[in-house]
Amino acid sequence: MRKTVLIAIVALLGMATTFAQTSVTLTFTCQTTDGGYLQPDSITIENLSRNWVETIYYPDTVYILNVGTSVPNRPNDNGMQVMPNPFDGTTRVNVQSSKTENVKMTLTDMGGRVCAEFSGLLQKGGNLFNITLTTPQTYLLSVQTSSGIRSLKMENTGRAGANRIAYEGATGGNMPTVQLKSSSNHPFQLGDEMRYQGFATNLGAVVLSNPVMHAQNTDELIVLVFPDWSSSDNDGLPCPGAPTITDIDGNVYNTVQIGNQCWMHENLRTTKYADGSSIPSSVDTGSAVDPYYYDYSGSDIPIAERGYLYNWFAAMQGAVNSNALPTGIQGICPNGWHLPSYTEWMQLKDYVSSRSEYQCNGGASSIAKALAATSWWDDYPNHHCTPGDQSVYSNNATNFSAVPAGEFVYFLDFDFLNGFGSTGYAANFWSATKSEDDNERAYLFSLSYVYETVTLDDANSTLFGNSVRCLRD
Repeated sequence: MRKTVLIAIVALLGMATTFAQTSVTLTFTCQTTDGGYLQPDSITIENLSRNWVETIYYPDTVYILNVGTSVPNRPNDNGMQVMPNPFDGTTRVNVQSSKTENVKMTLTDMGGRVCAEFSGLLQKGGNLFNITLTTPQTYLLSVQTSSGIRSLKMENTGRAGANRIAYEGATGGNMPTVQLKSSSNHPFQLGDEMRYQGFATNLGAVVLSNPVMHAQNTDELIVLVFPDWSSSDNDGLPCPGAPTITDIDGNVYNTVQIGNQCWMHENLRTTKYADGSSIPSSVDTGSAVDPYYYDYSGSDIPIAERGYLYNWFAAMQGAVNSNALPTGIQGICPNGWHLPSYTEWMQLKDYVSSRSEYQCNGGASSIAKALAATSWWDDYPNHHCTPGDQSVYSNNATNFSAVPAGEFVYFLDFDFLNGFGSTGYAANFWSATKSEDDNERAYLFSLSYVYETVTLDDANSTLFGNSVRCLRD
């Protein structure tokens, strides 16, 4: 009987602890596959149970989930806050004091070695300190005053110039409630299924961590691991975490990973924008300001592969111009995807050129064949490194599968020239980047059945219709 009562008491204590928990604190750290630390650009927090997503940006690496829908004030741990923690060599600590008093601060590594010290006077209220460390590891900061000893753990991921604790001055008043990190006002309950993913910049390109997904019940240190993007092991495979993407019309597209980029494997074929608004269609006219899509029904390439052709205004959905990385322009693409910029197309071109397995006959610029689909190209025999020649080297080593959907040509003053052309000859893809020299032209990524190389130039009129491939955000 006593044993049963004891079990019941333990269970009730556990339930009381659960019900008393008003928030969950998540601390994120990012690593490479070999265990090295990596500074993230941002981290997405997604509640799969309640269908919301939020993003925090470095140096924020701590996120507070408030149980329920209210946002309670969170007490300061021991009257101290680290901003940020983990940190990249440099951080700041706010120490709260109830009176003016002497303080001794000691920073030790986990082996007990003293790395930095400070002795001085604390003012009543908040006191701000700058801390720099030279070695990535875990540290313990101890603060000793007449009121007692307080301590907290700190995670350094970078290398600053020296080990140092420097007093910056009094902040005045009380320490603010956790404004140093993001505190969510989204609905959350213990046990909600959560998904976390990090974004970082590697050699000028945005790379994604492997996602972490589980039910969230308690405070947790979450380690986000970034794959080794220096290898081509993932090339040609469906993108991790996004093997397919569905547009607003319900069309499903496969995806393909090439380097650190995640591309649509097929050409876009939507007739609506992601907000549900329709795109006008045409087979014989165009505009210098209005969006159009074109369906060349006379082509023998299946619509699932060739997609539709779009003028630049349709592709951009009213956006003006971007050569950013990433562009920040969703345009005609589904949610979570965007129209690539010149820089992002160049990134694809440079990556494929840098890998010997994609070079035809050892030529760094001879990469058109590696990007071209294995069918639908017109014949161009005896020119082994062109998409039109199938006799020696196989097409589509990258699995990008560029199909020669051609273009829709439109001239305002020469109606007799307007219409479809180059089907079987060329694969042309819009960028979000306008020409620097001519406001009526935009950059186009192109393959031709007779050339070994790919081109990325601004010779194409924004009035023309071309294919669209979207890139994952």
